[in-house]
Amino acid sequence: MSDTKLDQYKKQISDAAENLMSSRILGNSSHGNISAKIPGTDTFLLTSVSNLKQITMDNIGLFDMDNNLLDGSVMPTSAEIIPMHGIVYKTRPEAGGAVHTHAPRATAFAVAGMPIPASYEPMVRFGMGNGVPVTEYGPRGSQESVDLIEHAIDGKGQIRGLLLGNHGLLTFGVDVPDAVDAHKIIEECAEVILATYTLGGPKEIPAAQRLAAQAIQQTFAAVGEQTRT
Repeated sequence: MSDTKLDQYKKQISDAAENLMSSRILGNSSHGNISAKIPGTDTFLLTSVSNLKQITMDNIGLFDMDNNLLDGSVMPTSAEIIPMHGIVYKTRPEAGGAVHTHAPRATAFAVAGMPIPASYEPMVRFGMGNGVPVTEYGPRGSQESVDLIEHAIDGKGQIRGLLLGNHGLLTFGVDVPDAVDAHKIIEECAEVILATYTLGGPKEIPAAQRLAAQAIQQTFAAVGEQTRT
């Protein structure tokens, strides 16, 4: 892999950090980490600092799928989460990017040990027809936490992320921007659904209607852009 090619993916990560910061969905700590799988290899890039404000192209490390550092550097607090990203790529080979933050509203569900139900249409339209599952608590950096993530996402359809019990939010996508989009959607859904508890709680969309919504979306997408002159 050429340095130029690696730089393209490092730039994608750096841009994603700026995107998340500007979206204002993060907590006051700006804590988070972002990774990108390098296509055609068994390697991934991962931010080596834990504050998204501090991410630059110079502090992104390259790792193999056994979580060994191949190039660059990594701070101790970030070294703890290397396996968390690695297991995403091992378990979901279609994933090309992953994002972890403590986005406050989604993290509220994680701290409560509650999954986010598929009650808000944008979640369904963006491939989360089964909502956002939640894991039990596993200490950060432990094999237990990695095993919990693997169990939550292995073979599971219609999810694009999960809540790490008592910890935060982890999303994945075909690339880093896609994982960022999933993060934003989940945090928005969490905000809306939290508000419904003052009104009696969320009403989950029936499974058949979730499929119908996705089918209609695909029908319109197949037609493509329409213009009239």
